[in-house]
Amino acid sequence: MSTNSTQPHTPSHDLSRVQLSGANQWKRAALMARAAPAFRETVSDDSEDEVDTKKQIKYGSGFQAAKAIMHEYCDYTTIHGIRYLGEKKRPWLERLFWVSVLLLSIFTCCKLTLNIWDKWNNNPVIVSFAEKSTPVWQIPFPAVTVCPETKTRRSIFNFTDSYHQLRDFGNNVSGIVDLNEKEKDLYGAVTQVCEPHLHDIALGKKTKKGMEIIDSLNEVSPLFDDTYLNCKWRNMPVKCSDIFHKFVTEDGVCYSFNSLSPAEIYRPEGIIPDFIFREENRLSMDWNVEDGYSASADTSPYPNRVLGPGSRAGLYLFMGGVELDFDDLCRGPVQGFKILLHTPGDVAQVSKQYFRIPFDQEVLISIRPKIITTSDGLKHYEPNRRQCYFQKEKDLRFFNIYSQSNCELECLANFTLAKCGCVKFSMPRNVNMPVCGAANLKCYNQAEDELLLREFTQGLVSSGENTRGETECNCLPSCTSIAYEAEISQADFDYQTVINRDTPEGKEAQAKMEGMKMSRVSIFFKEAQFLTSRRSELYGTTDFLANCGGLLGLFMGVSMLSIVELVYFCTVRLISNLRMRRKTRKELLQAVSKEA
Repeated sequence: MSTNSTQPHTPSHDLSRVQLSGANQWKRAALMARAAPAFRETVSDDSEDEVDTKKQIKYGSGFQAAKAIMHEYCDYTTIHGIRYLGEKKRPWLERLFWVSVLLLSIFTCCKLTLNIWDKWNNNPVIVSFAEKSTPVWQIPFPAVTVCPETKTRRSIFNFTDSYHQLRDFGNNVSGIVDLNEKEKDLYGAVTQVCEPHLHDIALGKKTKKGMEIIDSLNEVSPLFDDTYLNCKWRNMPVKCSDIFHKFVTEDGVCYSFNSLSPAEIYRPEGIIPDFIFREENRLSMDWNVEDGYSASADTSPYPNRVLGPGSRAGLYLFMGGVELDFDDLCRGPVQGFKILLHTPGDVAQVSKQYFRIPFDQEVLISIRPKIITTSDGLKHYEPNRRQCYFQKEKDLRFFNIYSQSNCELECLANFTLAKCGCVKFSMPRNVNMPVCGAANLKCYNQAEDELLLREFTQGLVSSGENTRGETECNCLPSCTSIAYEAEISQADFDYQTVINRDTPEGKEAQAKMEGMKMSRVSIFFKEAQFLTSRRSELYGTTDFLANCGGLLGLFMGVSMLSIVELVYFCTVRLISNLRMRRKTRKELLQAVSKEA
């Protein structure tokens, strides 16, 4: 301001004849009205700089007012270094120094904050061991699905002879006749569970009723009583037919112990007569995947659990097979059984992972469960960030229980239906979906390979540093999952030596075992307790804010109130100054008009 701003000033009589610019006019009007009450309030006890700032806000031009508001913010802000930039009459070297320091602090703070953001956004979950070990009686004993490698009884249907007969008949070999309709139906059903290289003979229709295929497989499969000779559960003899139930798998008709009933595994749409072989009166009211057994569950709940480790507390199987029924063409020159261990709510997919139990061997399978749980703090995260689904987050069309295995099987069924117009007899479906016949064997085998390639390609494109890429199936693991890892040991099993041939019972047993091969299997938990893994927050929202706040405070002295202060100066304070400026201008305009 000029020096005459401190001297009394009287209006000139020729004011009305001088044309001044808007900024000079308001400045002169302010000087004229210096004695007015509206101006006296600005010169109370403030310093000279503060008075100057307030004058510019009230009476200066728009640029002067904006500059004054910036000076006012710099004077009052709690952010370190800003006030030195707003101080008047500071040397330019000093201002340059503080600008450099402030920019360096902002750059360093932003860089470190971005590192924290990357860690919070891309690695929010850590998998670590739980605080305490879990006893084996808190989890169910695995569902044990057993499938014999022998798919037909040669006395009922000789697959090897039928295969060669069809090939010779197709090659017009003399003296070879075609199979009859019954034999063709049996061959078309059995070839669906044989090795893929045997699908080179085109036979039958492209679609067929699923129940007809399953009935044909059931008709020629080995008898239950010839296969499951003796069973024990928790060291108590039980009838094998009481604990093993028939299930349809891609390997044919198999038998499963401790698996939930189809009525609990499938939704109403997926419950079809093809899959219902038993009426299970018991329901798994005391157990579910995420919560485990309820506090009210007794020592013999459903699904079954053991009370401790060791072979005496587990499952014992004595199985056999008739040598005359062995077929080396359908499944190759390997005889025995396939055993799959899985959670009770999963549908067995025997072809993906199994243990082979050969004849004339005793096999011990000691289980080490592997469980991953998820903390409640991750429920508000997106599934792709935590890389898992809770039970109610993703509904499957045919299954009540979500698991990665069930999801992949349903996705395969949908893809096969879209590609081939039908699904394999063992895939989940409803009553309206056609089932592939023998003429479509190559199609659904190719569909499975194509789906694997598509999932691989899509996952590779969209995968992150520590996340699985999103695909069309998008079958992430369940947030609470149980896997049964096993250690296997085996030895020769010479069952003939245990028979006492001198007694009538021994002679009867020897006669019964004539022409048979045997295997003995024990399945049990290895240890009484095991370590559980747990997904939890590596960087939660609180941790992220605390780290960002620490960096802002360290480098710039910024707190939450500093941000509120900035918002206040940009909104409330600015609006208040504008209203005050408008009011003052109106009063001064009226004063100038009266003086004129």
